[in-house]
Amino acid sequence: MSRALVVGGNGFIGAHLVAELVAAGWDVTVLHKYEQPRYATMPAAVRFLRGDLTQESLLAEAVAGQDVVFHLLWTTTAIHEVANRDPAADVLANLVPTIHLLEACLRAGVGRVVFTSSGGTVYGRTQIAPIPENHPNNPVNAYGVSKLAVEKYLQMFHHLQGLDYVVFRPSVPYGPYQNPLARQGAVAVFLYRVAKGLPLTIWGDGHISRDYFYISDLVDALILGGERPLSTNRIFNLGGAEEVSLNHLIRLVQETVGRQADVEYQPARDFDAPRVLLDTTQAQNELGWQPKVLMKDGLAKTWQWMQETIL
Repeated sequence: MSRALVVGGNGFIGAHLVAELVAAGWDVTVLHKYEQPRYATMPAAVRFLRGDLTQESLLAEAVAGQDVVFHLLWTTTAIHEVANRDPAADVLANLVPTIHLLEACLRAGVGRVVFTSSGGTVYGRTQIAPIPENHPNNPVNAYGVSKLAVEKYLQMFHHLQGLDYVVFRPSVPYGPYQNPLARQGAVAVFLYRVAKGLPLTIWGDGHISRDYFYISDLVDALILGGERPLSTNRIFNLGGAEEVSLNHLIRLVQETVGRQADVEYQPARDFDAPRVLLDTTQAQNELGWQPKVLMKDGLAKTWQWMQETIL
């Protein structure tokens, strides 16, 4: 039986990953400051450690004996503006604790670290699409800079001390358990606000586009990243097969909910990449991964969950 630590295991992505790992027979430990996921229930078989990466003794206990450590925790994921307003605080809250985690993994002899970076921010403003992994990295917000810094530390620890790792750069995952009251996460937020008759705020003209992909596709990739032998490539883009603008997403949400949206357009923000369409060929060739859930089907699944759970 493989052993896994999921750091941030009670978050949106983590709750799905933990459930799938348990179902596949993994021995799972969750390290998180919240005792339960927001909209799900932690499987009974999971060992839970309450805390964060700043607690040295707890961190040592968490990583001991682990085959794979999945690092999903990031304090500024929900609102990227927070990192921009105080980059130093972002470094202290996210980058420094992550370095402590990597050092603890080295001391404990962890088999592999799987890190979720950000395909939507580490590349910055790009001129080509789809974007390959070897595209220059020029992030334009503090969130992307910190994520990229973790990638570089992983590469350094691998080169100097042999730490095995995988970096995933996901585009925009969505699905059940995503908080519809957050500032980020357009699919869940749009579904909820349209259903409630609340206005949608669009920054710019709505032509910003992303290759959204369903949460189960992301979880599939994470587990493959924990299991598969790797070549020299350890960084993989993940995204959907469809590029969807915000205006088109609004139309899809209206069709799914059966109600018109009240849309308010505001001036564009300079830290938003205008287009994110990732080339996932490398993940397909080396991990055997590809997105399976079409956007319309993922929206329907998310809408059904929201009706049953929140509305």
